[in-house]
Amino acid sequence: MMHSHRQLMLSLTRGSPPPRRAGFTIVELIATLILLGVVFTVSISILLAVTHSRRVAEQRQFAMQYAANLLEQAASRQWSQLTPGPQQLNPIPPDLATVLPDLEQSVEVTDLQKDFHSRQIAVTIRWKDRQGQYVAPMRLTGWAYPQEAQP
Repeated sequence: MMHSHRQLMLSLTRGSPPPRRAGFTIVELIATLILLGVVFTVSISILLAVTHSRRVAEQRQFAMQYAANLLEQAASRQWSQLTPGPQQLNPIPPDLATVLPDLEQSVEVTDLQKDFHSRQIAVTIRWKDRQGQYVAPMRLTGWAYPQEAQP
C-alpha cells in the first residue's frame, strides 16, 4: 500500500495532470440555460410572425373571393335591374364575419357612355385587423353591357 501512495506522489510531482471530475460546472450550466433561452425567444418570435403573416394572407384570400362573388352577382343581373348608384346587398355571412371582423361592403354601379354603352361595377370591402384598425380597402371593378351591345 505504501508503494502505490509513493507512485501517486511521484506522478503528481512529475507534472502529470490531476484526475478530472466528470460532470458540468455551474458556469457551463448557466451558459447553456442562457443559450436555450435565446433560442426559444427567437423561435417563438419567428413562429408568431409566421402565424400573423398566414392569418393576414388568409384574410386577404377570403376577402378577394367574397369581393369576386359580389361582383359576379351584380354582373349577372339583368340590364334593367343594374341601375346606377349603390346596390342593395345581402347580409354578410356569419362565418365570413368571423374571418373578416367588422366587414364593410359596398357595390356601386356607374353608367359609362364611352365607345359602348356600359356600366361599371365597383365592389369595395374592408375589415379590421387584430389591432382594431381598418386594413386598406380591397376593390374589384367589372363592366356590364346590355345584351345587344356586347363587344
